[in-house]
Order: sequence, then C-alpha cells, then structure tokens
Amino acid sequence: MGNAEQELILRLEQRFRRMTELLYDTRVPPQVLEEEILPFIGENITFKDPWQQGTGRETYRRGAAGFHCMFSFDFDIFQANVQLEEGHRGGRAIVDGVMNLKQFSWLYTYPLRTILVYDFTLVGATAGELKPVVHVHEEMWSLADMIAAVPGVGRFYTSIFRKGFSQGFLVASALCRRVRGAAATRG
Repeated sequence: MGNAEQELILRLEQRFRRMTELLYDTRVPPQVLEEEILPFIGENITFKDPWQQGTGRETYRRGAAGFHCMFSFDFDIFQANVQLEEGHRGGRAIVDGVMNLKQFSWLYTYPLRTILVYDFTLVGATAGELKPVVHVHEEMWSLADMIAAVPGVGRFYTSIFRKGFSQGFLVASALCRRVRGAAATRG
C-alpha cells in the first residue's frame, strides 16, 4: 500500500469517525447534521437497523433529525476501519463501538454494543478532492441485548427463556443426530 492510499484511508477513517460522532450524539442540532452530514449522503441511500429500513436522502435526513429530536444517546467509538475497493472508486467503512442509550438517564444509561457499516463511492477529480458518498448505512446491534435490558422482562429472558431454549436445542440436536445415525445404518 502506497503513501497516497494510506493517506486517503486515514482521511476517510477520520471522516467516518466525524460522521458517527455527529449522527450518534443527539445533542448535535439538526442544522449541523444538514451542513456536515448531508453533503456525504447519496440520493438513494438506504438506512437499515434491526427495526427499520428506509431509502432516499430526504427520508434519511428526516430520520436523523427525528432521532435527534425524540431520543437521547451518544456513541463511544472503539475502532474505525476503511477498506477500499480495487481501483479506489469506493469502499466500506466499519465503525465499532457502544451506543449509550440515555432515554432514562436519570435511572439508567444502557450501553448497546453497535457496529456501523457505511458503503460508499468516492467522487472527485483528484486524490485531494476525493470525498465519500454513502449509499448504504447499516446499524447492527443485538435485539437479544435489548430484550435482556428491559426491567422484569430481561430477568425472565436471560434466566428462564435463554436457558430453556438452550436445553431444548440440545435435546432436539441429540434427537436429530440419533435419527440421522439410524438412517445411515439402514441406508
């Protein structure tokens, strides 16, 4: 990897860190999102998380502003990595960290381990002008972690349901092996 490629990757990692810091800190006003995020969002962007999916720049803009209006959270970044496609016309950024859900911060801040994936193309005439345009923004987190954090439900889920499901799976697995073993000896 040459110096120019390393510098481009470093610049892109910094850009995606900044985007994540702005998108995932609900104290950031919508005007800042408009100015610092929208220039990097493609017209047909798709946003996905375990609960929803939407397409289009306007939908993305309204969704980001809505989240900043209705919810309270920030994001601790553990690592960011950019991989470029061959030819350096696009790539993928992965940001790993914790989304701190603070909706009831007077009672509890819930740390939700989150992985963000941004698929992008690069636009610009020269290496110095290249900027990412995001076409897919995917937020991945565990729905099971969310259920486990719900007071009352979480205790049932972790202490009874998950243990019961695990035991049931092991019983079903043993039965499956027994049936396949019997079929193999007959066959």
